[in-house]
Amino acid sequence: MRVLVLLVMTVFLSSQFFPCQAADNYLQCLVIGQEADPVKGRELFKKAMESWNRGQLSEAINLYEQAIIADHSILKHEDHGLAMKLLEKYRQQENKQDVSSLCRLGFFENILVGNLESSITYYEEAAKIATSEANIQLARDEAERLQQQLAYITSWQEEILKENRSKRIRDFNEYLQLTKIKDLQNQFEDNSLELEELNERLTFLQKQEKEVMEAMYSSVRNAARYRRQHYYPGAYQGTTPDPSANTFPEGNWGSDGSTNPGQVANPYSGQPHQGISRDAALNRFYTYRGRARRQQDQLDQIRAEISGIQRRIAQTEKTMKTLQKKGSSEAAR
Repeated sequence: MRVLVLLVMTVFLSSQFFPCQAADNYLQCLVIGQEADPVKGRELFKKAMESWNRGQLSEAINLYEQAIIADHSILKHEDHGLAMKLLEKYRQQENKQDVSSLCRLGFFENILVGNLESSITYYEEAAKIATSEANIQLARDEAERLQQQLAYITSWQEEILKENRSKRIRDFNEYLQLTKIKDLQNQFEDNSLELEELNERLTFLQKQEKEVMEAMYSSVRNAARYRRQHYYPGAYQGTTPDPSANTFPEGNWGSDGSTNPGQVANPYSGQPHQGISRDAALNRFYTYRGRARRQQDQLDQIRAEISGIQRRIAQTEKTMKTLQKKGSSEAAR
């Protein structure tokens, strides 16, 4: 009884979903629909794999094709290359231009490799050469159905591509912004290190300036003292001896740059002359004067470098403020 019911249901389903199975072309089986006969499909698939393992390629391909027509869910099983062999079989028969070959080729192009464009073309060609109204309508309906699928997939792919493109642009802009912020941070750190070095150099130079300036003033005082001692030796002796000269010499005398316009009487004239000689005092005067001039040159160089460093410090601080402002602006975006 159960066998009879199953047989009746099978015939009914076949007449509903595969009405042309009785015909020679089996076109109804070429349209993706509900599963028809899973039991038959599994049995045919098993035989196809056995033939494949025995090396009977042609028989395995035919059995696999029948298994797919009996039950489309067979496609979920590993076929070990049978599906592509089946597709190649119909691709090689493409030039026959019969309705059955075109429809099956369109069907397998669709379900085996998802080549909708080729599948649509084959169904449209089948509809053109078909003589049966049922076959014409079947091929045309399938071509239209696949065309709708293709349009949806194309639109979906375009949206995905558009979204991916926008995402890449956003990611790239974020990367550029992060890179720009990182560059600004690196520049700020570099300027901070440079500012620290400049301040250390400035402190050293200012200390050196003070030491050289003190040494220069000492040399100037010594030069002035020995210059006056050369001309007025009595003024620098503890016993106030009289120098040999009766008058002050003309010209510049004293460290204040004052000048003696003419011969002036020496108030120390006639006092006993003691201490270093006038020649020794003159020699020491030139020694200290030369030393003072070298120290003055050194002081000028130090002060010039100090001025340059101070300008660099001011410029660096200004640059750091600008970088900090730019970094805050970029981070706020």
